Amino acid sequence: MVGSKNLVEDEPTSIIYKEQFFLMKKDLKRLVSHFAMRQNFEWKMKMSNKTTLHLVCLMENCTWKLRAMRRDEGTYFQVRSFVNEHTYSLEEIHCRHRQASAVIIGEVIAPILQQQDGRLKRMKDIIADLKSMYGIQIMYSKAHAALDYALSLTYGTHEETFQLLPSFGYILEQKNLDTITDLQCDEDGKFLYFFISIGASLRGFRTCIHPVLAIDGTHLKDDSEVQFVATA
Repeated sequence: MVGSKNLVEDEPTSIIYKEQFFLMKKDLKRLVSHFAMRQNFEWKMKMSNKTTLHLVCLMENCTWKLRAMRRDEGTYFQVRSFVNEHTYSLEEIHCRHRQASAVIIGEVIAPILQQQDGRLKRMKDIIADLKSMYGIQIMYSKAHAALDYALSLTYGTHEETFQLLPSFGYILEQKNLDTITDLQCDEDGKFLYFFISIGASLRGFRTCIHPVLAIDGTHLKDDSEVQFVATA
């Protein structure tokens, strides 16, 4: 079953159909959230337990509904019934979409995180994108959380990138001779600082520096009070 093409990970995030398989219940809920944002409606849970997930449209007496059951083997959930019809117009814009969580928004913007000019999207860009794409108005705080999640999907989490620092320093020292790196952590293993001095820059500094004669700001009353400092 793992190799089945029915698994949600092999499918576009806007397709739902009867008999569709999902690895876990949360995968199904995430897909339905994407679907609802694109179709401009909101859903709520009528029933959710270890074996059953029953979703209905937020509007009263609407015919849209989805029911999924857990298969006997493993944690797989399968869509048993899906009525993709609404008894009210979808032209109404849901400005405060309940399914537009920071995680869902982060998944939406992750593929388009980098703009055409090379800059990463900012919070105001994300707010504008959600407004133009779905007609949804989100708060600055949610846009910030969505951006953090999108960055973690694209570049990894802070914890994951921190784990790469030792190997990054080692590769620098091997590929650029005379490079100096130093990673310091506290007693609990938390990051303090990471020092880098590139070997090429060190060699250039040593070959280009000229001897300097510096005189400090002492008043020149007599010869005994004049201090000279020679540096090279």
